[in-house]
Amino acid sequence: MNLKCLLIALLSTTFFAATAHEDSTLSVLKTSSVENRYSLSPSMHLFVDSNNNTELQTLTGSKFFHLNEIPNKKVRKDLLIDSKIYLLFWIFNDEDKTRSFYITPGTYAKEVVLYSRDSTNAKWVLVSDQDVSINNEKAYRRFSILPGKEIQLMVECRFARTNVSFLNPFLINTVFFNYHLTEINTNWFGVNIFTYILSGLLLMMMLFAAANYIQNFKREFLYYSIYALCMGVLILFKALQFKRSTSFNFFYEEYLDYFLQISGYVFYIGFTRMLLNTPQKYKILNKIFIASEIILGVFLLIFSIFYFSGSSYKYLAITENSSKFFMIFLGLVYLFIGVVYRNRLMNYLLGGNIANLLMGLISQYLIIYPSTKLVPATGMFRQSLIYFEIGILLELILFLLALTYKNKVELIEKVKMDEALKLEDEKKDYEKKIAVLSAQQDERSRISADMHDELGSGVTAIRLLSEIAMKKTQEAPVTEILKISNNANELMTKMNAIIWSMNPANDTLTNLIAYIRSYSSTYLETFDIKYQIKVDEPIPVTEISGTKRRNMFLVLKESLNNLVKHAQASEVKINIHFNHQLIIEIADNGKGINTEKLNQFGNGLNNMKNRMTSIGGTFQIASNNGTIITLEIPI
Repeated sequence: MNLKCLLIALLSTTFFAATAHEDSTLSVLKTSSVENRYSLSPSMHLFVDSNNNTELQTLTGSKFFHLNEIPNKKVRKDLLIDSKIYLLFWIFNDEDKTRSFYITPGTYAKEVVLYSRDSTNAKWVLVSDQDVSINNEKAYRRFSILPGKEIQLMVECRFARTNVSFLNPFLINTVFFNYHLTEINTNWFGVNIFTYILSGLLLMMMLFAAANYIQNFKREFLYYSIYALCMGVLILFKALQFKRSTSFNFFYEEYLDYFLQISGYVFYIGFTRMLLNTPQKYKILNKIFIASEIILGVFLLIFSIFYFSGSSYKYLAITENSSKFFMIFLGLVYLFIGVVYRNRLMNYLLGGNIANLLMGLISQYLIIYPSTKLVPATGMFRQSLIYFEIGILLELILFLLALTYKNKVELIEKVKMDEALKLEDEKKDYEKKIAVLSAQQDERSRISADMHDELGSGVTAIRLLSEIAMKKTQEAPVTEILKISNNANELMTKMNAIIWSMNPANDTLTNLIAYIRSYSSTYLETFDIKYQIKVDEPIPVTEISGTKRRNMFLVLKESLNNLVKHAQASEVKINIHFNHQLIIEIADNGKGINTEKLNQFGNGLNNMKNRMTSIGGTFQIASNNGTIITLEIPI
């Protein structure tokens, strides 16, 4: 099939004979109608060399179609990009001065060459004064036309292998040209300002995530920093290079933007895996994510092979579109799993992913169908990039919410763990103390039993033998034997008190009160002193250590001993009260005590006071129709 038939089949147009421009007044452009910038669509004719082998001098008007009869939306993108494009139009200088213009075939046109011929020249001639290095812009060529001159101009070009390439020829007045370039980049309906702000935010997030990785060595922060870097560079170059026809921007639009986008998504998936801890918590989702990373990597590899091998644009488009459909499918799978698990952290990331995906789809739709009426006709929301950037911004916001929520959860878990460790340490410390106390109790029991069995029997034997000896020597008493008997009795009493204080079975308040009652009554009866012992009821059921019992008893014993020796009392009252404390009052009717001469009692009272202080108690002595001693310890 020849090229003419191919174009007829693809574009469904009628043949336009362009051998004579007189057949259509629209076919000739007058220079007086071009003030600043002029669309050439009403005057331009098109020829698509799909085989890229047409001889230049064979191109006549009969091979071209009128551009108005070929709507851009019906031109197959792969045919436009993979073919060499020829544009033809007539221009007449109806003014009295030479006019100069720049011509461009459209967005991201490259390898642009301009030819001309007039009625005196049957061959196409390279335009001599065309500028090939205008601010490094490759899509523009310059020409001049003399007054009263009519010429044919033909533009030979190719388009960058990207879906944002468009056939949109313009003629630009040389005076207006610099303003034209500036307008493209600075009057972009505010999108560039939004882009710079978002790029700055992504840069901050990259530094934030990188700093967290350096401090904590958590891979999710490393992955997110790379993702933020890829997205930040992606949109920054979009703003800086918007519609620029430079060599770098051709490479960026053809390959680098796809590379950054896919690489960013791969690292974002890795970040999601690490943040959700899918290897431990969601093993099925983890396998899906790993497979997705591999598949996206394969797409990028295939795209790279096609691009650097110079393959047809349709293979690049198929690969790119397939990867985007796969990401849509992955987003739907992620959505389903998020609904099933109902994890709040996962839902934050899922929301960011869905927002990014939906905004990306809107952006892609506007690229494919730029004339759609689904968005405002003018303004920043007419630009496809703004939706892509809104998706990134929403993802960024939800990422921060997810990170805040995770930090909150981790802080709570850390506090719980610290509390558990603290309780565990306290438990071990308590168990250690219990073990020590148990060992002490066992040792006290052993010593108490040994004293009772060994020393007690020995002292008892001494006392019995001394009593027998006294009976045998009644007629001639021996004073030493009487002293031995008395010392044996006193030693037995002291030893019983020690055995009682050491026996763990007696570590109760009830036993202490009973022992005090027993000892006091026996001791006072020995010296024929009237006594009254009164105890508040009920006695609290509580434990009291052997140390406290022994010191309390020894102070009471010393108090009774002083009473017998110094007070000259005939009556004694012992009152025992309980009010979160054990209070023992010992009151006699003796001669009392002069509080100004307490020093004469020397170490006795100091020792009693020190004993009570050592067990957290108090010792008080007063004179009121006798002597009153008050002992208090907390219980």
